[in-house]
This record gives sequence, structure tokens and C-alpha cells, in this order.
Amino acid sequence: MILVKMLVRRPVFGKHALAPRCADFCVGLGHPERAARSFGKRDVTMSTDIQHMLDRIWAAVEARLDIIRGEAVSKPVVSAIDEPVRESRIRDDFAVLDHLDAALSLAKANVLSDLAEEFDHTRDNIQWSQNLGYTAENSVPGFLEGYAYASLAGPEGPVLCSTPRAGYMLLGPNVTYPDHQHEPREIYLVLTPGCQWRLDSGEWFDVNAGDLIVHQSWQKHATRTGDQPFLAFAGWLDDGDRNGINWA
Repeated sequence: MILVKMLVRRPVFGKHALAPRCADFCVGLGHPERAARSFGKRDVTMSTDIQHMLDRIWAAVEARLDIIRGEAVSKPVVSAIDEPVRESRIRDDFAVLDHLDAALSLAKANVLSDLAEEFDHTRDNIQWSQNLGYTAENSVPGFLEGYAYASLAGPEGPVLCSTPRAGYMLLGPNVTYPDHQHEPREIYLVLTPGCQWRLDSGEWFDVNAGDLIVHQSWQKHATRTGDQPFLAFAGWLDDGDRNGINWA
């Protein structure tokens, strides 16, 4: 088994400052004591339940072809780690979480309803986070209020590994996740309808519940919502640093 140690590196946002050090990672925009209490605690039963959920999600991924190139995707080999690595702004009161119930209701009414039901049953045991490299100074207006990520597997757990990172991304209504890029290849399995995608600064196109989208290494991509919230499973197929994402 290969163990990969995650290092804190400089986020690549041009003139913007370094990311906080590990001791500051859960402080973010508030509630550092609550995040610090919960970070790193591992419930074996809960982790096992989430691993089973991940197995079913990856099976759904492997049953589909990428809508862009028609490629199949296989779950990467897991590279486990022994201890969690704190790397995100962790909170339980992100503004976008007000839209979680509506997003889950939409997902339950569509083709991947079983995954939405399962996530709904485990959501109280999941930590929500934001990338520390995304700040009010370098993000478009409304983005930080409209985005959060629920890690299922990765350096912050609850399933501890360096590869593959995996979790659910939530966007609120009328939010744009601007063009960005990163070295690891990435997949999105869309659970809700009504969202649009853009690749390589091209034209926006519609995506539907059940669609699988693959981003190649360093490929520019962006997402925007309409009047409804958006929920999707997101996974990195390669090892990488979450704070190594560039706005493109």
C-alpha cells in the first residue's frame, strides 16, 4: 500500500497571500472551536457506512460514459493515510446549506434518487467545507455564499486517503463557479437538473441528472446554476492539493 503525505503548499492565486498554516485551517470564517473539536474524530461504524456509500457511488460512475468524450471511468486505487490532514475552511453554517433540502428533493425526483436518499441519511455526520484558496478578495460576488463541499473521502476524511478525493458539491441558485483548473483529473456525477457547464472557455451547455463529466488535467471548467440549487458527486482521480487550484 502506498501512503502519500499531503504537504501544505502555496495556493496559486498570483498576488494573493499564502494559505493559513495547519493550525489555522479550521478557523476560516468562524467557529474555530467547533471545527477543531470535530476534526479528526473517527467513528468506525460511520466510516464503514460512508465507505459502503462510496462503493455505490463509484459503481454508478463506472456504469456511465463521460458525456464529452464517451470515455469510461474506473475508480482509482485507494492510497490510504493514517492521520487526517487539516486543509479546509470547515463550518456547519455556510449560507448555501439553506438550499440543501431543496437540492436533495430535486435529486430524489431524478435518476440517481437512491444516491440522494443515502446521502440524506448520512448528512448529519458529514462536515461541510470550502477551499481556503477561495477568498472574498479573489472570488466573484456571491460565490462563497453559494458554494460548499461535503468530503466523503480524502485527507480530511471521514474515509482517510490521499486518492481518490471524493464528496458532494452543493451550489445555490443563480451561482457561478468561475473558470478554474487543477492538475488532478476530475469527475462530476450530476444528481440534479437545471445546471450548465463550460469547458476551455467555450460555450455553456446544459447538463442533466445522471450525466458524468470528466475534466482532464489542467482543463479549464466552470459551472453555473439557474433558479434551482445544484448537487453533484465530485471526485479527483489523481493525487493533488486542494489548495493548488487556479482561477483560470
